[in-house]
Amino acid sequence: MNKESIYQVCATNEEVFVRIKEKASYLNCAPLRSFLHEMVKEGNKFFVIDFENCSSMDSTFLGILVGLSLKLKKEKQGGTLTLLNLVGRNLETVENLGIHKIAVVSSEFISSPNDLENLQVKAEEEKACPEVIYRAHKTLLDLNQKNSRIFRDVVNYLEQKVEDSA
Repeated sequence: MNKESIYQVCATNEEVFVRIKEKASYLNCAPLRSFLHEMVKEGNKFFVIDFENCSSMDSTFLGILVGLSLKLKKEKQGGTLTLLNLVGRNLETVENLGIHKIAVVSSEFISSPNDLENLQVKAEEEKACPEVIYRAHKTLLDLNQKNSRIFRDVVNYLEQKVEDSA
């Protein structure tokens, strides 16, 4: 199998660090989504995503991050999503979609990268299913009116795919 990305992760009592290598996309974000969901369930409140080695990201991946940020804001004890080392097209995309308004964008350095472990994409079936892709895009669409115009057709299409597969 061609691995398009490797996510490196480190979780402490309340903090979760993720470093992205290469492309973050619907093809490889299912394991990361599951990991993030599990970390929230375990009570982690502070999530840091490092984009220093991320060459590109797609809307499904970004929708997962938006969902995480919104979920953290709803938690009783709160929480934050910090996006590190966003530059160039990645920073532009985050700003254009309004994600910088619900997450912290920072240039702070992760002090102990040796503690990071690989979160591997294990199998072809771990690709994001139509339901995950739909929810990620719906989250982006709901974030603001500009995104509503951008993702409306995609969400309508994905909604139909989800209904057809049910």
